Amino acid sequence: MLDADAGWGARWARAAARAEGLTDLGIGDAVRRYYVVYLPVIVLVAIGSTFVFASLWPPAPGSLLVAAVASGLMMGGLASSIAGLVYASKKIGPKVQPRRIGVTVGLTADEAKRVRRQIFGRDPVEDDLRVLRAAAVQTREGLGRQLVISPPLMLLFLGQAMSRGVTSPLDVIMLAALLGMMVAMAFVVREFHQTGAFIATTATPAADDLM
Repeated sequence: MLDADAGWGARWARAAARAEGLTDLGIGDAVRRYYVVYLPVIVLVAIGSTFVFASLWPPAPGSLLVAAVASGLMMGGLASSIAGLVYASKKIGPKVQPRRIGVTVGLTADEAKRVRRQIFGRDPVEDDLRVLRAAAVQTREGLGRQLVISPPLMLLFLGQAMSRGVTSPLDVIMLAALLGMMVAMAFVVREFHQTGAFIATTATPAADDLM
């Protein structure tokens, strides 16, 4: 039992050392800026460009709008996926400082799972708050990266669905995959907000706030 306790203490001590000073410098603002500025511009430019090309080489009568929007969504989805990868690296990653290995690396699987459950409000907060907050920051970064990389792929699938219609079992599978991606992203959005709420509610008041 003493050996087990000593191992537990050493693991959490290492996690606490890695957690020291780790801070979210604005992950939420970076993700919000991507959706407010970058993603709409990319998609609008893509759709506008396809309208121009479609008007020069018109498809079958009555299908210009659908063809242009579908092609624009596919182009926009592809372009914004690439842009999302760059944005995540350049704008979201640097919002977590200092850059360190995951704070839960070295904890047991059950301990890491318990940390996540506390961050997401499924268990009461009982473990070292420094570790929990740092883990929440690193988890929030990972979720933020997903939010700027994965949703544009849904635009690509949506554009393909619009252009093809539902004419084969493959199209049904594609629509089911799109629906599955939407449901999965809803969970990512919820967890992103939960990590932000956990960081905010567990913040230590500044000295000026106590006066």
